[in-house]
Amino acid sequence: MEKNRKRVKTAILIFMVPVIALTCRLFYIQILCHYDFKEAATSQYEMAVEGMDTRGQIYDRNMKPLTGGSYQYYYIIKKERMTPECENLLAILDSSQIAAADSDYLVYRTETYNDDINDKLKNGCSAYVFRSRSRYSASQPACHLVGYLNQSEKRGVSGLEYLFEEKLKADDNTLILMADAAGNILPGVAPSVKNSKSLSETDNSVVTSIELGLQKKCESLLADVSSGACLVTDAASGEILSMASVPVFDPNQLSGYLTQDSDCLINKSLQAAYPPGSVFKLVVAAAALENGVCTLSQEYECSGEIEAEGVTVSCSTAPEGGHGKIDMNEAMAKSCNCYFVQLGQTVGYEKILEMACRLGLGEEVLKDFPEENSGYVPDADETVRQDISNISIGQGRLLATPLQVAQLTGIIAGGGAGSPLRLLAGEGAAPASQVVPAGAGPAQLGEWDSAARQVISPQTASTLQNMMQSVMTQGTGSYGNWAVPVWGKSGTAEATLHGDEVKDCWFTGFCDIDTAEGEKRRFAITVFVEDGISGSATALPVFKEIVEYLNTHVSDM
Repeated sequence: MEKNRKRVKTAILIFMVPVIALTCRLFYIQILCHYDFKEAATSQYEMAVEGMDTRGQIYDRNMKPLTGGSYQYYYIIKKERMTPECENLLAILDSSQIAAADSDYLVYRTETYNDDINDKLKNGCSAYVFRSRSRYSASQPACHLVGYLNQSEKRGVSGLEYLFEEKLKADDNTLILMADAAGNILPGVAPSVKNSKSLSETDNSVVTSIELGLQKKCESLLADVSSGACLVTDAASGEILSMASVPVFDPNQLSGYLTQDSDCLINKSLQAAYPPGSVFKLVVAAAALENGVCTLSQEYECSGEIEAEGVTVSCSTAPEGGHGKIDMNEAMAKSCNCYFVQLGQTVGYEKILEMACRLGLGEEVLKDFPEENSGYVPDADETVRQDISNISIGQGRLLATPLQVAQLTGIIAGGGAGSPLRLLAGEGAAPASQVVPAGAGPAQLGEWDSAARQVISPQTASTLQNMMQSVMTQGTGSYGNWAVPVWGKSGTAEATLHGDEVKDCWFTGFCDIDTAEGEKRRFAITVFVEDGISGSATALPVFKEIVEYLNTHVSDM
């Protein structure tokens, strides 16, 4: 009996040893090495698919995508199952083959989708189909601001794509597809993207201050314009809410623009500079008031034209015989050239040019933005007396970008204190305690940090505001009825385009909009149109449409 019990114990022990060993092995495989084995199995079916948008996204202020806004369809077919019929179906979809190195599969990409063809490719060719967002849409919003990529290197070379390349770039991204033991991709299993970055490094998106609805509205208003720009900013915070430029381009078809003599890739808002025309009269008036040269009641005679230092200037807005004797307020409202040439002679070009620099002309506004144009303000020592006529009415060698004019307008709208313009959301406006006094020297607006600067005195800013209000009620900006309070200034400058004489047309100003919460928000708007009729006839209607849009969509801002 005792011997039998020993035999049973020995048999149980012999049986338990392999059971325990097997259990330990299963624990090792399923628990300790589960992740390693899963990675090893999955890695056999990893595929690098070109053209997928695996970069960080660029968003507007409300987290609506400025990039990744349209879809592309991918068809992955095993090489041995590719037939002439499959090739024909893919051709109908206008698909393009994408190289897939070291793979048994062919990959095709298209923006066209057809249910019948899709079913035929899946059933007849065993195609694996999935949808992914493309980087850019054919009608890409804010294309100049967003920029574009070097397609071969997937690297940003323009706009925000370039400025935030390190943040947006996607390193070693690979599409992972699940397959069976025979290497056939499993249908119905969604693909995933493997990223070499750690989880803490994958937050690579950029949130801008742009409001997508407003951006699209501005772009639509410029759709019939051959060349121009439109900017809308929040006058209090300095946030750029819209930056539109025409002509536009399709970032998916860059080769066509790079090989032709075209300015489609130029951001007219900040990469091109133009004579500011009568908009510059705000600078001349500011120089006169800040230096105590004269007051608003200063009068000069307008006879329709004036000769100063051997240069004759006509007053294009005057009736026959001229405006007669007018003061500064009426001269600003009617944009009288004769008045401002005489005012410029009284002030002197040195003080006018100093004020232009103080208001940010001749300096980059967004220092880091790729290829921003700094415009041009001549030095006093390279200016002669004969230049005063052209300088006083914003002509001659003076050049400004629409962004600089928007900045100047924001300073006046802000009571003489300008918040630095910015393109990123959520940075906040400068506290009142950080406003730098006006006597602190010439303004270097692009070097501001978080502090607003009192560029001109509140008294001068208030006087300029009153004059800009007169423009809208009795002058060149009196364009129908205004539903909200508006201030503005028109400008028309003589220029050349491709060797032909043209008129560059400006309208810049600001408006106050009541919000649902009972607060007022002030928006600065600058419209520029190259080769138009006049600031009032060409740019002002666009300005008015934007004011009306803001009045009905302020809750989106």
